[in-house]
Amino acid sequence: MYKILIIDDESLARIGLQTMLTTIYDSNVEIVGAAQNGKEAISIIHTAQPDIIITDIKMPVMDGLELAKYVDEHFPQKPLFIFLTSYEDFNYARKALKYHAFDYLIKMEFNRDILKDILDRAFRELDKKRNPSIDETVLPPNVFINRFYYFLLNGGYHSTEQILELAESFGQDLTADSFITVSLKVQYPNNSEPASNQQYRLYFSILNSVKMALEMHFKCYITAYSHQLMGVILMLTEEKNAPALWKSALLDASLLCRQYFNVRLYSGIGKKVKTPMGITHSFATAQQALIQANDKNTIIMPACFEASQDVPPNKDINITDINKTLIHAIEQDDIPLFHTTIEILMSNINTLGIEHSINLISCVIHLIINCLENGEKILQEAFGDKELNYPMLYSLKTRDALYNYLKCVEKCVTDTIANRINNPKYKIVLDAKKYIQNHIYDKHTLNDVAKAIGVSPNYLSALFKIYSQLGFTNYVTKLKIKTAQTLLAKGHLKIYQISEQLGFDNPQYFSKVFKKYTGYSPSETVYSGDGADINYGA
Repeated sequence: MYKILIIDDESLARIGLQTMLTTIYDSNVEIVGAAQNGKEAISIIHTAQPDIIITDIKMPVMDGLELAKYVDEHFPQKPLFIFLTSYEDFNYARKALKYHAFDYLIKMEFNRDILKDILDRAFRELDKKRNPSIDETVLPPNVFINRFYYFLLNGGYHSTEQILELAESFGQDLTADSFITVSLKVQYPNNSEPASNQQYRLYFSILNSVKMALEMHFKCYITAYSHQLMGVILMLTEEKNAPALWKSALLDASLLCRQYFNVRLYSGIGKKVKTPMGITHSFATAQQALIQANDKNTIIMPACFEASQDVPPNKDINITDINKTLIHAIEQDDIPLFHTTIEILMSNINTLGIEHSINLISCVIHLIINCLENGEKILQEAFGDKELNYPMLYSLKTRDALYNYLKCVEKCVTDTIANRINNPKYKIVLDAKKYIQNHIYDKHTLNDVAKAIGVSPNYLSALFKIYSQLGFTNYVTKLKIKTAQTLLAKGHLKIYQISEQLGFDNPQYFSKVFKKYTGYSPSETVYSGDGADINYGA
């Protein structure tokens, strides 16, 4: 029996949830109460001790986040929180994460099937807590944190300030004197089946074991990269800043994997960097080093490493650039750009080895899973009639097979983008973005844009937060900064003129906003001639 408490300031929402729960579950669920705000719910939590709390985030008196914080501080047995909101605001999700949120749902999108799926997963989580014998070490890492580190490794952020702000929101400490990244590859025995559930669990068992082995020497984070690859960030101190120490730690992890899991672990060590923004470049060199690893040498680092020399990138392709372009194509619904980028990747397969090609494609697969909503499900459906489904990539042996695989991936992604574009609600957001882009020098308000495209402001705001990675205000601001970068790079206008043209209140405020989104000031851009691009979101 699972005890559930419902909290929402709207009476119809409370009734609707209770009705839905009683129709989905017969005798396995007990609704222990329904409160209209967090303060009212506290007494019910004391007496009923619910297993699950389904709560609205925005409520009077005490909202859902304030309640979650109170419960986290005052209750030793913590229930699972499922948050409901009318707004797709990632800031709420980040805050909810601090208080062990189990999931986060948009009211206008969720239905009976979604609620059942969430609760079934919550019940399994509760069963694991009630049965300590279940091996927790094989569970995958938190998806939000894993995604944060994945994008950090692959150039998804535009400034150290942004990286550190996100790290703090996720409770991640990136304090270090310098950083080293490692690209790891797991070589399974020949009779293994990468697509099987057993292999999936084995992968996460290996990941957690490697993390524990490395943490004996360094503060580090390991992110899941594919069923075979892992990305590692080692945070170095002055005392632990020698290549011999890094190689020794990786050798310990390799021996551990060999002894307990019967797998080989290959490691490519990247260039040492001083700032979080340098981690992307370090990982690019780590991936290049990994290509050189073989049966006789399982740990490779760049030549002249202690002199901090770069590993020369492959002359034909740079996976970091490919990733950035694909991210932009998916976020901007740019089907031609996605197609062109995949064509570039396919053309380079002619000059690369099969194993290197598989590593590059696997990075693209993981990017798609992270960037597209329900990305893994989309890939599974695309390869549904194929043996091993999309992880069949690791069993391919010829370039023709890789071409066909990439064509299938391209089709499923472009079809998804096309369907998204043809969604009437999504089309409203696209119309709004197009209007903003065409009138970038105007002062945009939500009311003005909504009136221009013929919808209500509240409806446009809600759609923006559902169908765009950025809310309305952030999208407008980042697009203006993008335009400012272009104008500064041309050098025809002074900073105050650009600030005035783009509708900022004053040059000082413009400079502050510019530095927040780019990591450097407008004057630094002018003097250096740096027209570096930023990712301004979908």
